[in-house]
Amino acid sequence: MNNEPSNTREDGGDDGPAQSPESSIVDSILDGERKTVFENKQLVDSNTIVDHNRIYGRDEQLAAEARAFRDTLDGERPPDLLLYGPSGTGKSLTVKAVAEKVKGRATQNEITFDFVAVNFKTMEPHSLDRAVWKLGHQTAKKAGVAWDIPRKGVSTDAKYVRLYEIVDRHFDALVFILDEIDALTGRVGEDEPAYSRLLYSLSRVMAEQHVDTLVSTVVITNHPKFRENLDSRTDSSYNPTGIHFSDYDATELIEILNRRRDAFKEGALDDGVIELVAAYGAKNEGDARRAIDLLRDAGEIANRNGETVVTEQHVHAANDSVVKNRVLEMVGGMTLQKKLSLYAAAVVADVNDGAAPSPAVYALYREICQRTDRDVYTQETVNSHINKAGTYGVLESERTSGGFKSGVHLMFTFTEPVEAVIETLEEDDTFDELDVSTARSIARQSLRDS
Repeated sequence: MNNEPSNTREDGGDDGPAQSPESSIVDSILDGERKTVFENKQLVDSNTIVDHNRIYGRDEQLAAEARAFRDTLDGERPPDLLLYGPSGTGKSLTVKAVAEKVKGRATQNEITFDFVAVNFKTMEPHSLDRAVWKLGHQTAKKAGVAWDIPRKGVSTDAKYVRLYEIVDRHFDALVFILDEIDALTGRVGEDEPAYSRLLYSLSRVMAEQHVDTLVSTVVITNHPKFRENLDSRTDSSYNPTGIHFSDYDATELIEILNRRRDAFKEGALDDGVIELVAAYGAKNEGDARRAIDLLRDAGEIANRNGETVVTEQHVHAANDSVVKNRVLEMVGGMTLQKKLSLYAAAVVADVNDGAAPSPAVYALYREICQRTDRDVYTQETVNSHINKAGTYGVLESERTSGGFKSGVHLMFTFTEPVEAVIETLEEDDTFDELDVSTARSIARQSLRDS
């Protein structure tokens, strides 16, 4: 006798296979009509290379880049460029837009021109060998050929040779766009930063590697002082034309966002949304990239809620989520000592208008470790731990000599709300035995004593 349950109804009908609640929910989402506030979502993806006509407030920089790349169309090597200024001010955006435009004109003139862009901040490890491999991989992709060099087991010199073979065989002119090059520090203990050796090789490739291709570089950095650490040979051969990018203000950010308004359906942006996103962007040191990402995130929240209009509430929610996620991402993989170091810096900054001098930070860190029976590390190690948080865009550091008895020291400046950093760290059990009000009192005393 078959005892399996039947799907036959008493009225003779058949419902078919039973559905679980979970599958019903999934099916309703996948099979239902898709509601979205977006018309062209790519326009609010900060990684999208937009037409130069959409770029606002950078006419001077666009003109300088166009004049430099114009040489390519005349069969001449364009000058090396150094684009410098704060994050999110249009450095990568403008040069890629111009390079894309030049590529089209070069094709019309039967010139094989292209550009290879690599961001070294997102690359691990920050070694010369890894950088050359990455450049080779990206160049081969642009050339439409195989990059047959493994990451390991082949010398850096061999990687260079294969890279320059591809460059010489497949391009009349090529620009290497080296983004956040100061992150390419190399291995600890090396006399010369990895970026110095890379720039030397690229600046000498036509002369020393017998490459006929017109090769030039565009270096993008937030910290132009990286040049102070160049080897004397590199400093002599690498002579770029500098182009400065200043912060955007709220008014400029409004115009930038308005030029991407057509990413959304007509009527999908409520009054005040663009202005609020711009205000948040202005607080983040005029960072247009973050403002564009925030506008997109607000739209995605509206989509998830099944709403057809993006409101200011969606913007506030998106900003809270961005800050929280950035801090959580940073804290998640941290060791105990790194968390203690960052916590000390955040508390000092919290009582000192967002700035945390390293002597006061170390004094608080040492006191916290002693009160919680933790090992006390050296100030150099603590500074290193805090500096690593800078790779997540949460803080910046600058060497300074003013205002403290201890002479030259680091000044840590938080670019995200320190309250969010403190609150996120305090969610860890490590901080159960710490009282933030006591920590603030110690921080104030440390500032007075430093």
